[in-house]
Amino acid sequence: MRLWPWKTPVPLLLFFALLAAASPARADDDQLCLGRPGKDLAAAVKACTAILQRPLLTPQWKLHALIARGRLHALQHQFDLAIVDLSAAVTVDPQDRTARLDRAGIYTTMGKFHEAQADTQLLLKMYPNDPVLLNNSCWLHAALWQLTAAMADCRRSLALAPKNAETLDSLGFVQLRSRKYKEALAAYDTALAIAPNHATSLYVRGVIKRKLGDIAGGDADIRAAGKIAPEVAESFAPYGLTQGN
Repeated sequence: MRLWPWKTPVPLLLFFALLAAASPARADDDQLCLGRPGKDLAAAVKACTAILQRPLLTPQWKLHALIARGRLHALQHQFDLAIVDLSAAVTVDPQDRTARLDRAGIYTTMGKFHEAQADTQLLLKMYPNDPVLLNNSCWLHAALWQLTAAMADCRRSLALAPKNAETLDSLGFVQLRSRKYKEALAAYDTALAIAPNHATSLYVRGVIKRKLGDIAGGDADIRAAGKIAPEVAESFAPYGLTQGN
């Protein structure tokens, strides 16, 4: 599973070149909005808004500020506001990979899988051999119970990036929905050997272990996942997946 690439910053060389040319007040807004978010997310949103209100704002600046503000809204769980900003970013540049990838991630979090799939499929037309997009497509097909298509996308993604823990996680989820519990467990074991602190993988492996009768082992995985990401169980509500089913 991988649908929220929040750690992808505005290209740093571009950012610092633009920052150097800005006035001190504008430079502060630029740093708050386009740099890595600090604890005061509301201040960062305000800085992005100040950028967007500048006269003669270039499309490139507008695109970056909208994406940044959308991400900040999402970090505050203001998903509707995030979708508004990212949709505006898509309008500025319909082929921008980051805007559509972020919007697909937020739609997925909201349980709007068809909308997320539309963005992902459009990106795949532009980048047909991108293992990240293929993995995302695999996950969304699985979310919509399109299991044959999901498996095909996961296999293609793994052929391009064989040791990607995110794709192995998605593969395990497809096999879980296909009721191939032993194969699903093997996929999650492999994913967790690569990324042992991945909360999503731990949580779903716990669900699978319980299905296979290993209640103690399943509960241990679920507890470990909750310690890493307390919201992990809630995040699976749109999929109808809980530790008891």
